[in-house]
Amino acid sequence: MRRLFLSICAVFILFSCSRYLTVSQVNTKNTSVEFQNSSIDSLAESMVKPYRDSIKQDMSKIVGVTATALVKGKPDSKLTNLVSDILLKCANDYCAEKHLNISPDIAYVNYGGLRASLPQGEITVGHIFELMPFENEIVLVKISGESILKMAERIAGRGGEGVSGLKLGIRNEKVGTLTIGGKPVDPAASYWVVTNDYIANGGDQMSMFITPLDKIETKIKIRDILIRSLNEMFRRDGVIDVKEDGRIYNEQ
Repeated sequence: MRRLFLSICAVFILFSCSRYLTVSQVNTKNTSVEFQNSSIDSLAESMVKPYRDSIKQDMSKIVGVTATALVKGKPDSKLTNLVSDILLKCANDYCAEKHLNISPDIAYVNYGGLRASLPQGEITVGHIFELMPFENEIVLVKISGESILKMAERIAGRGGEGVSGLKLGIRNEKVGTLTIGGKPVDPAASYWVVTNDYIANGGDQMSMFITPLDKIETKIKIRDILIRSLNEMFRRDGVIDVKEDGRIYNEQ
């Protein structure tokens, strides 16, 4: 037993006195992976192909035809106007269907939430997925007029974003003129805002939405309502022609 104890002590002393190892050299190389250098797994291909073909068919479905390309821009643009208008209409329809005694006042779409433009001509389901790749849902938030003013200040500081039901004049990155439904915003009043769940939870520095007076989660995906609304517009009116109306503008 004494011999075993001495042996263990010797091992500990040996390792405690050893020097730390350091890396003296690192050798790396790139290994290219090219499709033509590998054979196709026929079994895997037979399993994947039906799903790939089905998705491709779904993504290529035409939901509408536009007169011009819809590109986002600031202070407002055809794309931001279209999406925010659709959100506001959807929210009003939702409230009517659910028999809610609510009439949403404005819609707000954050600029960064729109990830692509829509081309002139045929708009497919795939284009909408590129525009709205996230699973964001429509949320109705009731906030005070004071919070509306804070929201407008944030929009003005960013040079504009997507709104509907609201008219904003920006002067030196500040709010110059602000009206909702043609009337000045009352700081003491309350307003219903339609937006996405990311913003409703205070995302994109929109902290004024974190503690609302009331909140309704519709569980309606924005991407789905865009597809449905554009298809309805196309069937009803033909070619979709979106106009810029100066709802956000720069004051002199």
